[in-house]
Amino acid sequence: SQIAEAEVTAAEDGRKAARGHFLPKLRAEVDYTNLNKVPEIPIPEGIEASPFPIQFSAGDTEQLNVRATLEQPLFTGLALLTQYRVARLGTHTADLRQETTRQELILRAYEAYYGVLLAEKFMDVAEQAVAQLTSQAEVARQFYETGVTPKNEYLKVLVQLADTKHKRIIADYELGFARSRLRTLLRWDARQPLRLTEELVYRPYERSLDECIDVSFQHHPDILLAGLAIERASQGITGARSRYFPQISLIGGLTHEEGGFTEGEEIFSATIHAEWFVWEWGSNYYEVKQGKSRLLQSRARKTQTMDLTELGVREAYIALQSSREAIDVARVGVEQAEENYRITDEQFQESIATSQEVLDAQTGQSRAQVIYYEALNTYSIRVQTFDGITGYYEEQLTIHVLNQNEAPTDIGLSSNSVA
Repeated sequence: SQIAEAEVTAAEDGRKAARGHFLPKLRAEVDYTNLNKVPEIPIPEGIEASPFPIQFSAGDTEQLNVRATLEQPLFTGLALLTQYRVARLGTHTADLRQETTRQELILRAYEAYYGVLLAEKFMDVAEQAVAQLTSQAEVARQFYETGVTPKNEYLKVLVQLADTKHKRIIADYELGFARSRLRTLLRWDARQPLRLTEELVYRPYERSLDECIDVSFQHHPDILLAGLAIERASQGITGARSRYFPQISLIGGLTHEEGGFTEGEEIFSATIHAEWFVWEWGSNYYEVKQGKSRLLQSRARKTQTMDLTELGVREAYIALQSSREAIDVARVGVEQAEENYRITDEQFQESIATSQEVLDAQTGQSRAQVIYYEALNTYSIRVQTFDGITGYYEEQLTIHVLNQNEAPTDIGLSSNSVA
């Protein structure tokens, strides 16, 4: 997102700014002075140059002083190096936060993608149910007209058919809404048709729990951020200790005066400047202690983050396994429901079963199919959510569409990037 990108840019600018402190700094100063009278320097009586007391002017009433200095740090007790390292850690932190945002966007894309696949399956189930009930209604009409069944049996089928058509309308609306959500996420032209060619199918997840935990410890952004916090706290201790040492720098200067005592002269100078705060009432000492406490705090937070991450991986893995088992159960349920409908429909054709029994069988078949596709969708999303919890997306997601000549203009979607 733009916020994450701006944070990365700001952190990189901070690193470059810290790098500039290693280099010499050029400073220019200009002083203009206007005096109400010309200063005079008296020469006391008795000087060999003159037996009488005399005095002479020390410049003019208007004086101009121009100075240029070039200062190069020589020794700072690792203060500048520490500042640069902290700034560089800031860039790593911004990159990890951007990675977190990217993974959240990937998960949203997966949810929207599988949402469309699920809505398409619901639409197929609704279309199949309408087709089956339309055929049954025709048979029920013929049975009624020939006096085989009473009118109410025919009316039951018509009522069920109307209800199924209403459900098909709802399924069509939900499909359109799911496609609109995916279009919005991909910044796709809403005027272009969208239909995914991929099917909602089961793909086994091969990683073991221990492998997933190891991957999460290596790639999870929260753990990596906690590690950077430890490094930043350690650098803070080094920065506080740097004030125990003198700050030494080399200063080169050039001075030019007009209207002063040294009229029109240019003076070059070279200075070794050392500054050392010998006594500060223990402030440096306590800053170092504060840094050590923050280091211990950062290490404890990383341990806590790793524990919470491992717990989250275990819970997500258990949920994933339960979703896989639910798919197996739902698949058997679909097979049984389809076979039950086939047998009941044949019995209805032979006037052995009633129309109500066929309606119940068809309703059971539709419900079993919905449960199966919902289980598939839940499992597919949990796989991607699980990858997000571990901090690493392995499988690539490619979107294939029908009746679409142009690719998404502003966004690319894969397992490693959404940009």
